Amino acid sequence: MNDRREDLSSPRWGTATKALVGLALVLLLGFLLWRFSSLIPLLVVAAILSFLVVPIVQFLNIRLRVPWALAANLVMIIVILLILGASTATGLAVFNQLQALVMIVLRFLGDLPQWLATLSTQHYTFGPWVIDFSQFDLQAFGEQLLAGVQPLLSDLSGLIASFATGAIESITRVVFTLAIAYFITLDYRRIRSVLINVSVPGYEKDFRRLRIALSHIWRAFLRGQLLVVLLTGIITWTLMSVLGLRFSLGLGVLGGIAKFAPIVGPTTAGLVAAIVALFQPGNWYGLSPLGHALLVIGSVIVIDQAIDYLLIPRIMGTSLNLHPVVILVGVLVGASVAGVIGLLLSSPTMASLILLGRYTYRKMFDLSPWDPPIDILRMRPAQQPILMRLWHSLRKLASRVKH
Repeated sequence: MNDRREDLSSPRWGTATKALVGLALVLLLGFLLWRFSSLIPLLVVAAILSFLVVPIVQFLNIRLRVPWALAANLVMIIVILLILGASTATGLAVFNQLQALVMIVLRFLGDLPQWLATLSTQHYTFGPWVIDFSQFDLQAFGEQLLAGVQPLLSDLSGLIASFATGAIESITRVVFTLAIAYFITLDYRRIRSVLINVSVPGYEKDFRRLRIALSHIWRAFLRGQLLVVLLTGIITWTLMSVLGLRFSLGLGVLGGIAKFAPIVGPTTAGLVAAIVALFQPGNWYGLSPLGHALLVIGSVIVIDQAIDYLLIPRIMGTSLNLHPVVILVGVLVGASVAGVIGLLLSSPTMASLILLGRYTYRKMFDLSPWDPPIDILRMRPAQQPILMRLWHSLRKLASRVKH
């Protein structure tokens, strides 16, 4: 009996063997990430799409007693129909406006050196003050601005053109992304059970706490951020229309997407709107181009601050309470490492890295890795949907204004 038990047992790996196997796995993972780096953005988008549609599938499965597979198929069919609808007349109109908007900005950047050269010979008198632009090196400033902005706008123009023309490669990527999202959604419960059971012996509670905290960060960002983007796009579109700007729909889409990149995104979207106001033929208010551009900048700043201080805290809470310096560093690093996907996901990624870094630091110095008195195990998403919470918050705000 003992011999049989010894035959069934497996020898333990030594420290050197574990280190060698771990190093080999890290090298293999690095090689795969490098070799298939072009597929990583598609996998990330597919995971995000699946993460967004799973609650709908869960609602159909739990509330309406629809089998999980049938609910997943119905939801994905609706998603595909929505994507096809977005690529028709309305979608093409948005892309055409964005394309025209990018061309105007590129034309402005092309004329910028000559405009700065003319400006450097001018001086303006405001009462006792005289501003002489010849004292400033405007040409060097223009060259730096062109070097930083033109490649980004060129890439954006190419991206918009590829979507607008319906290139075969883009269609293939969309089909691949939808297929991956479908299979993730279909096997979500199995995948979730596997991920929940992943842990290191002795660290089960720590893994559970970290998993709940990370889930809280990404849930708040993905679903909350999409709602913020949608509302910001609608508000920006309305504002640009009221201010009499051309390409108001394209500016609205750009303003909504810009909320994915805090600080940098809204600033860029505001500057683009100001450039459009500065170079369009006229406006409804009879203002000078410079006055119209200043009005647009002021309005964009007011709307952006109102969204940041009134709307976003109501939707997302404080799960991404990051310092502006951390946000800027995350945006730059994310854009350089993973391009557009890294730019859009920089904030939750930085929040996740800070959480993991704080845990590692405290474990290394034998400190408690958790912040008292907050118990992460008790952190749960709100019972009400985001739209209901937003509606109740707006009602409370309206009642306060009345009183």
